[in-house]
Amino acid sequence: MKNLLVLGAGACAAAAVSVGLLGAGVASADDAVVGQTFADAKAALSQQGMSAQVATTVGDRKDWNECIVTSATPASSIDGFGESKGGVMNVNLNCYAKYGTALWPGYSLQSPTGRKMYEADLAAKEQREAQQAAAQQQAEAAELAGEDAQVAGE
Repeated sequence: MKNLLVLGAGACAAAAVSVGLLGAGVASADDAVVGQTFADAKAALSQQGMSAQVATTVGDRKDWNECIVTSATPASSIDGFGESKGGVMNVNLNCYAKYGTALWPGYSLQSPTGRKMYEADLAAKEQREAQQAAAQQQAEAAELAGEDAQVAGE
């Protein structure tokens, strides 16, 4: 009798471990898409053999493909007709601006998410401005070199 109880407990433990391991793959899929745009999340889930289904949206300032995924959970694997429809991820979208401004609602700049988005946009803006300034300096240098060559040729 004791052997049956030990065997039964061992089988239950093995089943729990295997269920935990199977669930780990799905958990990583939903964590991986949080913070991405819906378009990027759809592409990432597609590479994993899954599809994205919008569960909820907050805000109406953007097209769905530009909205930010705020959370994701695996959809029920059985539909209303009792048929399996695995491989679907329910996503919740924030369709406001990335971070709040005086004109647009969004994540607070005091929140880690809002601060991160703001700093990334600020760094991208500074990089664009630096590239534009370098291109302008290069164009001015080329123009001066052309004028110098023209003066020397006269």
